[in-house]
Amino acid sequence: MQKFLIVLLRFFFNYRPQVFFPSTTIEPILKTADIKRISFFIVAHADDIELFMGKEAQYQIQHNSVDRIIFIVLSAGDANRKNRKKPLRKITWWQARERSHTAAISSWNQHRDAVFEQEIQVNQKYITKISMGDKICLYNFRLTDADKTTSLAQIVQQQSSTITDLTHHQAYTLETLQQTLLELLKTESGQAEYADFFIMDCDDKRNPEDHKDHQATSLILINILKELQIPHKSMTGYLTYSTHNKPINLEGQDRDNSFATWKLMGDVLEYYGYKRNDDPHHMQWVGKEYPSFSIIPDQDTIEIDRLKKLWQPNAQ
Repeated sequence: MQKFLIVLLRFFFNYRPQVFFPSTTIEPILKTADIKRISFFIVAHADDIELFMGKEAQYQIQHNSVDRIIFIVLSAGDANRKNRKKPLRKITWWQARERSHTAAISSWNQHRDAVFEQEIQVNQKYITKISMGDKICLYNFRLTDADKTTSLAQIVQQQSSTITDLTHHQAYTLETLQQTLLELLKTESGQAEYADFFIMDCDDKRNPEDHKDHQATSLILINILKELQIPHKSMTGYLTYSTHNKPINLEGQDRDNSFATWKLMGDVLEYYGYKRNDDPHHMQWVGKEYPSFSIIPDQDTIEIDRLKKLWQPNAQ
């Protein structure tokens, strides 16, 4: 009853706790010529970064270790709910999930910068861009997630010809998706000398039982990486679902930050009338971070070629 009353208050009186709310306005002008080192965190879902590589991302934001940090999320994370909303909810579940992701990044930035949200065009496709000052930027492709006939994994495995986004209903082929991501990476990296990529490990042997869309997202990046003409590139992979049976390995403030971030994301979901995500299922990954490999793609070509073979349908 209490939760139902809170939903009514939110719906009719715009009741709100102290959580993040994006604004839509013009973003600051970015001078890409000033960027020497840039980081790209590229994942499938809006909470993958916080769950599996949050310590690294938060450190880079708070210690100014790079000139610019880019977070790219390919799917909407709708879990096949599409654009359906629960009664009296103003936004869909995937939108609430996306906003919880933005809230987490903003909190790591200690809310120092205003948040600007807008739709931009890349390769003639509309993508949502969220900026925080001139250092942090989030891009959300919002492609369908866990659809029974179309997913990132099915596109990569050539079991489906196209995938669409949930905002503009644009169709992407695998080639179009790769080209759009590549153009985005080229635009953001500008004249950078160093680019560091952080992904989910797509190797089943190192990272078993993983979400197929996690693997597909990483494989999409790996397949286009050679097209990026950046003098120095590095790539770090992280274990994901397989860490459920591993011990909590973050300590001190890092551990506290992990749990605080996940609580904040739950607060945002709850505000919008959806179930919190601090349930036992998700909590088995909080407080952990397990990097599994770190390579120089232009030099470690044997490893890159081995990972590319995972593109082949029914590859073992």
